[in-house]
Amino acid sequence: MTTLFGPRQRRVLLALLPLLALLPRGVSAQIAVVGSTVEERVAAPGETYLGTIVVRNLTNQDQPVRIYQTDYLFFADGTSHFVDPGTTKQSNSKWITPTVRSLLVPPMSEMTVSYTVKVPASDSIVGTYWSTIMVEGAPSEAGRSSGGRPQVGVGAVMRYAVQVATHIRATGSRKVAFANSKFLTDTTTGTQSFEIEVQNAGERAYRPALWIEVYDEQGALKANARQERGLLYPGTSLKQVFQLGKLSPGTYRAIVFADSGEDAVFASQFTLKF
Repeated sequence: MTTLFGPRQRRVLLALLPLLALLPRGVSAQIAVVGSTVEERVAAPGETYLGTIVVRNLTNQDQPVRIYQTDYLFFADGTSHFVDPGTTKQSNSKWITPTVRSLLVPPMSEMTVSYTVKVPASDSIVGTYWSTIMVEGAPSEAGRSSGGRPQVGVGAVMRYAVQVATHIRATGSRKVAFANSKFLTDTTTGTQSFEIEVQNAGERAYRPALWIEVYDEQGALKANARQERGLLYPGTSLKQVFQLGKLSPGTYRAIVFADSGEDAVFASQFTLKF
């Protein structure tokens, strides 16, 4: 399901298999991408490497599939931006060449889409470069005609965004920035939570390990929580919510830690009162 914002930018809600319940009643997936939708590779300038995407037909009919490319950004406010290839600063879309732009997958079968990534032979490329290969199925039956007469209904298009990330050797900083912190109390349960925006302010993608420690005024540890997050690209951000349980009214010192894979762990301190 797609919402368009102007001719050059799209925000796409990916209807992946766990979200099929959100599709209109009677609509089911025609295709699926088998395996991971994040493909990473460490490469050197001037290197060329190959990748593959396996597409499965989940139906008893031939299914046409369209292959195209976009750049990809996401932010802590929950938005994902799929924009024209080559428009973002760290895009590798121009390095990638899929072997096909369309295919017809036989019933209940799988086909493989290969692609080549040719890294430029330049000393100026540093950190992580990424983009997506979009795998798009045909519109659902609700949007097709029957007996030569158009049907009125809601059609759904299944799209998968396969992220292709190229890490240039071991280069690029892995900086972390925190912003927009909130201390919240659930009025129904009486429990507290701490919400914070985590930004990749560096040049290389990483999977941040995030944790919080909450101390009372006497220095006693009263709550802690930890979570490992997915791949966070340079210039993107995510919202992290730590559930703290029930805390007694008072003043607390909270320390939020982020391990991005650098030698030093990033930390920031906050005062919580309620």
